[in-house]
Amino acid sequence: MSGSATIIFKDKGLKKLIEALSGKAPMASVGVLGNKNGRDGEGTNAAIGAKFEFGDAETVRRSFLRVPLTDNLQKYLQEAGLFDEDMFKKMLQTGSLVDYVKKIGIVGVSIVLDGFATGGFGKWKPSIMTYKK
Repeated sequence: MSGSATIIFKDKGLKKLIEALSGKAPMASVGVLGNKNGRDGEGTNAAIGAKFEFGDAETVRRSFLRVPLTDNLQKYLQEAGLFDEDMFKKMLQTGSLVDYVKKIGIVGVSIVLDGFATGGFGKWKPSIMTYKK
């Protein structure tokens, strides 16, 4: 056999992706953010959230972040199309992860809101508290 074969590798998209991954990674935060007080005398919103997230002697645990996100993130991301080939092509074209990470954050917030709407996806124990109108 004589002759040779030439292989051409077009790496423009790969170079853009490597560039996007080389910089500071974009972040999306989901949770109780900030240090403002939710109610007078009851501590910060984060402290109140932690009380319900983990429970204590006085408060029944109703995880609204860890459990719903752990149980549902993969499914919600899949349903949102974040693993579809078109999504990855768009990342390669733009060379940025910012829009992708923003969408992940939006999905995370949706999970938390759905958790509240469904009683922690059916996992929260009933409350013995009554609310005054």
